[in-house]
Amino acid sequence: MPARTLGVLTFILTALAFWAVPRDTSGQDKAEPKAEAKKAERPYAIAPDKALEPKEEVVKEADDYTQYRVEFNGVKGDRVPAYLYVPKRKGEKGPYPAILLQYGTGGNKTTNYIVEIGKQFVARGYVVITIDSPNQGERRKKENKTVEALGLMSSEMIFHYCGDYSRAVDFLVSRPEVNKDQIGYVGISWGAITGITYVAYDPRIKAVGSMVGGGNFLGLYTAKAAEKVAKEGSTSSDPVYHVARIAPRPLLFINVTKDQLILKSWAESLHTYAGAGSKVVWHETDHYFKGVDRAALCASVIDFMDKELALKKPAQDK
Repeated sequence: MPARTLGVLTFILTALAFWAVPRDTSGQDKAEPKAEAKKAERPYAIAPDKALEPKEEVVKEADDYTQYRVEFNGVKGDRVPAYLYVPKRKGEKGPYPAILLQYGTGGNKTTNYIVEIGKQFVARGYVVITIDSPNQGERRKKENKTVEALGLMSSEMIFHYCGDYSRAVDFLVSRPEVNKDQIGYVGISWGAITGITYVAYDPRIKAVGSMVGGGNFLGLYTAKAAEKVAKEGSTSSDPVYHVARIAPRPLLFINVTKDQLILKSWAESLHTYAGAGSKVVWHETDHYFKGVDRAALCASVIDFMDKELALKKPAQDK
């Protein structure tokens, strides 16, 4: 994420504290059977039965992958542009595992670091999709940027993100190149914050990588609150209210000790409430991974996905 977005993200995370207050509507503290705990209502809308009406065009033909610009109908009916990377593997026709890869605030599908990470994944045999989220990239509106920032912070916008992530996976599973049982999600910063809530309610995602994300922005989420949310669900946009529902699916947290944007307590709150299946890795660097071998760090995330999606390496990778 470029440094120029620091002020915007700080503003966003401050406002998230306001929207983080849970707005549960049941008003009941009566305990329910534990078997019902995972059936809480999804806080965002999806549209699996609506037509995608996809379009695609080749952007680049490389030796080891084809890059497409694709688009399809989003959760609200607007068009969602995306980059899709499909591997070329000698002696292997697929279907391949797939990753939905999302960036920090201010980014889009063309942002340099997300393109480079996408290329690393595709070189390892993954189909990769990165969408332009609402009001990002080709979907960016021409109105005043301050209004745009405020819109990004709203629960409505956050849940719009989640709904479009779901549509991106609808698109992935429609592709013959994709193994529908081997789909993962990797989010960086804002992509991690929004992605946690999304993945919590989409069982098609089998493994998750959260990089420099956090939650519990007001510091109000406690063990007692967690017990209540497990029974009743939550309409909060703060991912700490949803992260436990990812378990027992594998979840990798990558956080940093010198993060300028995500407080250590925010990161640790997600770690604490993630439940079984989560793994935490800390790196001695800042939010932008300054001074760290970023390719090696990304490779560690891909290794995690290889293991948790139970991939078999082709002969040329052994």
